[in-house]
Amino acid sequence: MSGRRGLRAAALALLTVIVASACSAAPPEPLPRREVAAPAASDPAQPCVREAAAAPATPAPAPTGLDASYDPAANRLVLAAGTGVTLPALAAAVGEPDALREVAPGEWFLGADLVVQGGAELQIAAPDVRWLQLESEAGRFVSVNALGGRVDITGTCVTSWDTAQGRADTEPADGRSFLLARDGAQMTIEHAELHHLGHGDVESYGLSWRTAGTGGGITDSIVSHLYYGLYTYEVSDLQVIGNEFRDNVLYGIDPHTGSTALRIEGNTVHDNGKHGIILAEDVSDSVIRDNVVYRNHHHGIVMYQGSDRNLVEGNETFGNVAQGININESAATTVRGNQVYDNGEAGIGVTQTAQDTVVEGNQIRGNGNDGVRIVSEATATTVRDNILVDNTRYGVYLDSGGTVDVNGNTIVGNRAGIVSRGTPVGESEEANTVHDNREGGVLVD
Repeated sequence: MSGRRGLRAAALALLTVIVASACSAAPPEPLPRREVAAPAASDPAQPCVREAAAAPATPAPAPTGLDASYDPAANRLVLAAGTGVTLPALAAAVGEPDALREVAPGEWFLGADLVVQGGAELQIAAPDVRWLQLESEAGRFVSVNALGGRVDITGTCVTSWDTAQGRADTEPADGRSFLLARDGAQMTIEHAELHHLGHGDVESYGLSWRTAGTGGGITDSIVSHLYYGLYTYEVSDLQVIGNEFRDNVLYGIDPHTGSTALRIEGNTVHDNGKHGIILAEDVSDSVIRDNVVYRNHHHGIVMYQGSDRNLVEGNETFGNVAQGININESAATTVRGNQVYDNGEAGIGVTQTAQDTVVEGNQIRGNGNDGVRIVSEATATTVRDNILVDNTRYGVYLDSGGTVDVNGNTIVGNRAGIVSRGTPVGESEEANTVHDNREGGVLVD
């Protein structure tokens, strides 16, 4: 009983500081909402949307050391060696049109698995290769695999292709073509398009980097209708910068399992079937910065299962079906300077044994539940210097059993300002400014 009285006393002391400053407080400035287009229909018969790149002023040098073969029993093209190898040069070297051929100027069809081994380099680039179609139909599909080698895709649109249907393969359930780098390979993708790739088998998600030592990245590209827009496994230092990830079956961006030091910046991630960006299972020491994340079918940005020491900064996450940002079973996450608004549930959720989470300097407005929601076994959470305005339920909701330090926040126009279900609210010398909440400023149960 004495503990409950102490908690109420702490809450009342906090409220005293608040009331002293509330009368003179100016209302927060309005937050401009980003205007975005309605979800767009995609035409699988014409999946590529960008203009092809112009021919370079200086032709690329001829490849050197090219060693390639075709295995008809496995239906596999193997590039075993060679630098500066282009797709046309590879086709000329193997001479197997059923496996690889140009079907129209700048349009190429791959009818066999393509493997790039260690020491070999393959360049797939516009304008020579404006569109690469990977054979994919019910029960039959091919893939591009960098297995220790290097693959660079520049300016090219890469899609699955069902020749009989005359369109990209829109059915991932029965298998679909994909891109994979692993075993120390390097795969870089720039100013490209990837559409209608991948299915649910391991390594086949659409666009994947796997195993330690594998690297590269993707910049200034469009990724749509993949099973996962992007997947990693035990990969470090991957660069994911300035892309659009949309309409993917599950996640937009899904670094996974022991991946570290990732840079995910300046992407637009929207209309994906589950989360927009999720770091899951020990994905650490990474930066998610300046992304625009909206209208995803569950959370916008997620830290999950031991994804520790990550920075979520400067993102705009809105209109997602569930939470704008969710921190779940992860430690030492900093959520700073984000705009989190108009999400279907809470703006920012901290839950399920999350530890040492700092939520600071964010604009958290108009969300369908609480502004910041701290529940379950989350511990040692700091919520400071945020603006929490016009959230449907509470500005800050606490029901975690762990300590929470709430200070320096402006909490206005919610149903209630701060609501605690028995969670200790750390005392602070800094005042929260809490006023004009419909059912009260600080409520302690």
